[in-house]
Amino acid sequence: MKNGIKVIDIHNHFYSKPWLDYLSERTEEPCFEWSSPTSGVAKVGDLATSHVDKPGDFDIRERLRDLDTAGIDVQILSHTCPGVAELPVEESIEWAKKINDLFYDICQKWPERFYFLATLPPGDINEALKEMDRAHGELGTKGYQMFSSIDGVLATDPFFYPIFEKAAALGLPVKIHPSFRPLTTEAMQKAGLPLQLFGFTLDTTMVLTLMLFQGFFEKLPDLKIIHSHLGGMAPYMMGRIDTAFNRYKKVVNIEASLMPSEAYREHVYVDTLAMHAPAIRCAYEYMGIDHLLFGTDYPHRASGTVEDNMVMVESMGFSNEEKRKVFSDNAMALFNLEKS
Repeated sequence: MKNGIKVIDIHNHFYSKPWLDYLSERTEEPCFEWSSPTSGVAKVGDLATSHVDKPGDFDIRERLRDLDTAGIDVQILSHTCPGVAELPVEESIEWAKKINDLFYDICQKWPERFYFLATLPPGDINEALKEMDRAHGELGTKGYQMFSSIDGVLATDPFFYPIFEKAAALGLPVKIHPSFRPLTTEAMQKAGLPLQLFGFTLDTTMVLTLMLFQGFFEKLPDLKIIHSHLGGMAPYMMGRIDTAFNRYKKVVNIEASLMPSEAYREHVYVDTLAMHAPAIRCAYEYMGIDHLLFGTDYPHRASGTVEDNMVMVESMGFSNEEKRKVFSDNAMALFNLEKS
């Protein structure tokens, strides 16, 4: 609770020890190197993209202690980078099932504290669709996580379209999360900048822009998307996206008739992960309070600490009703959570 308001963290990640141990035994990317019993790092080339630095990253009981200390009531768990989409297809299928089963077990043990977004093996579309059905029908997932690009192919590729089609049919949201190797990896490596800085946010923004141009939300009017990290660059760049939509129809494949800014505002939700009040204000003024969701990116630190992100929302000058929406009510409506 935060000043009497329930707090639901919709953007956070859980690795699990078996997953990290498996990655540590791999000899090629994606792999993970333990540096101590409770810390380690995954890299793309020489650039670190994922850190483990405390037990709560992979120990659920330690995580519960962290959540209690921070005043977070509920987390909607998801996997993270490196994810199963980076693996060879057969291993990806196997690990997607293992991770979803693990999330299910956690939610069964602590039903008032955890829900989850299912992870998928997108390299085999038929197996991905089967896992979507299993996660929904047997495990009770509240949505799905899709990485922005898979082996250099953006998530808007027609190969992956059935995933979004099924999610819309089931009425479950899809969170677009940056991939372990975004399309900008080479450029970021050349610049010597961390992938998390621009590589991650540009990757997801390209995906959402293509969704808008290709008419995803007109073809699938029930599709709901969560755009990670305050919508990447989209809220701030929406004027340019609208302009490109109108001006470059002869050189860009545009199948939509609805203006991007209208479709995004209606169908997309963003978390509050920015650590910059003017950026959150921009998203708020453009999208409205009902499409803002609280997230922490726990255990990652690129978006600030759990405490930092809670203070940031508190500092926005929102009314108590608006804070209640951001911290919990919007998530409860989007994920169809029971009130308690």
